[in-house]
Amino acid sequence: MRFMHRFDPTALENTRLNDKVNYLVKLTQLLAISAIIAGVIGMLISNFSIRSLNENSLEPLGQLRLIKESFEQKVLVSARDIAEGKITDYKKVENELVLEREKINTAWKIYTSGQLTQEERELLADTDKYLTLSIRSLDRLTLAIHNKQLMEVISWTTDDAPYTVSELTPMLNKLMQTQIVNAQHLYSTTQIQFLVILFLIISISIAGAMIVKKMVQRVVQDITHPFSDLISQSNALANQKLDEPFIWTRSDEIGQVGKSFELSRQALHHSFELIRKNNLELEQINTLVRSSINYASRIQRSFLPDPRMLNHFSNDAFIIWNPKDVIGGDCYWVDKTDKGFFVAIIDCTGHGVPGALMTFVVISILDRLLSHHRHLEDPASLLSQMNRLVKETLGQYDSSSESNDGMDGAFCYIDLENDQITFAGANTPLLYTEEGHLHHIRPDKHSLGYVHSDMNLTFTNHTLKLKKGMRFYLTTDGMIDQIGGPKRIAYGKKRLMETIQEVHQLPMQQQQEIILERYYSYKGDESQRDDNTMIAFQI
Repeated sequence: MRFMHRFDPTALENTRLNDKVNYLVKLTQLLAISAIIAGVIGMLISNFSIRSLNENSLEPLGQLRLIKESFEQKVLVSARDIAEGKITDYKKVENELVLEREKINTAWKIYTSGQLTQEERELLADTDKYLTLSIRSLDRLTLAIHNKQLMEVISWTTDDAPYTVSELTPMLNKLMQTQIVNAQHLYSTTQIQFLVILFLIISISIAGAMIVKKMVQRVVQDITHPFSDLISQSNALANQKLDEPFIWTRSDEIGQVGKSFELSRQALHHSFELIRKNNLELEQINTLVRSSINYASRIQRSFLPDPRMLNHFSNDAFIIWNPKDVIGGDCYWVDKTDKGFFVAIIDCTGHGVPGALMTFVVISILDRLLSHHRHLEDPASLLSQMNRLVKETLGQYDSSSESNDGMDGAFCYIDLENDQITFAGANTPLLYTEEGHLHHIRPDKHSLGYVHSDMNLTFTNHTLKLKKGMRFYLTTDGMIDQIGGPKRIAYGKKRLMETIQEVHQLPMQQQQEIILERYYSYKGDESQRDDNTMIAFQI
């Protein structure tokens, strides 16, 4: 790159940004490789010096210390403890002394087989003699302990032990001092080598940095200086100052970016005008849609029975109807008869607008059934007829049908005159409490409607004898399937049943408050997944 030798500013401006960066990368790589090579050489020399220090001084010093510690801290202490009556387990001490003897012999062999200085060799003969006498003394002590001859042990601590400490220890100390002097010498040599290597690495790094510094400064300045202009342009665009044109004369990548800002300014000016117009139209449409959905919600609520109506038929009751959106796919029905009353809960496919449309279809069909047939004492038959009418109404005859919608639900007829309740469910169970216990009646595993369901589905009636104080609960799966809790898992049927079991003896209004409080506490900040509907009443 010619400009790198002459530092020609004009040539630098007209050079591609990629070429400038590549050149800097190559210089950096060269400097890094030089530093790595110097570091590797230093590591190898340091490693050799450390290994030499360990083999020539540290390891022999450790063997001598091991011999000394074995006699002074193991053998002598064990003999005194037995002599003073602190230890009575002779066998254990005997085994320990045998191990110490092996360690002493092994350590001495390792030491004498290593590289020794002239001074160590001169001390070696006398030390070996005293060590041999000390080991024989150790053998006599071990034999006395083996034979449990306490007086012999006491005699050893007063006669042989002082001899070992006074004769062998000084010899070992002289050898250790020799090793320490040797280690200090090797350490000094290693330090000098380390300083030389450090100086070499620093010199290479400084030399490389000096070479690269001027090149980096020139290229970096050429790259960073135009960014102030780019920042000004960006601020102008961010503040929507779109009337000021951007003029660039550079031909490199930065100049091309600056010129593209001018094109962006022109495009943004045009786009903002379109956005303002579109936002105005969207606000009008959104207002119309919200108004329509709110009106649909009022219509949907008007189709549903008054929640307080159930209290006219039972001793105490509550109805929870909480759609996920403004309108929902859950609905319920309450109807009075001469002998009692009828309760239904239905969960249609989907939620929001599609689900709400299905509820209008369902309520219309259910109202027609109850108006014409009035066979409320046979909920299973009503479910079967409901299934057939839904499929006919939605044209669900084969796989070519445009609709594949349906619902789950449960019908209950409460015959107060004969004190019995008849229940039939389509994937929706009945929960009830009797004498303090919560019971569960399983529904038929069939849904109403859908293309592939049987037009002539037959459902099952379940009849119970009514007793005073019994409480009944019907719920869709919205509350059960709600995600929440620390593990972000479903609320679950088990958790709901445990709550009902806990609060079932309270008045219905308090039960409703506690059930909703537990549900919302578990739900936390998670969004509501489905419509929630629950009906509860007491006999």
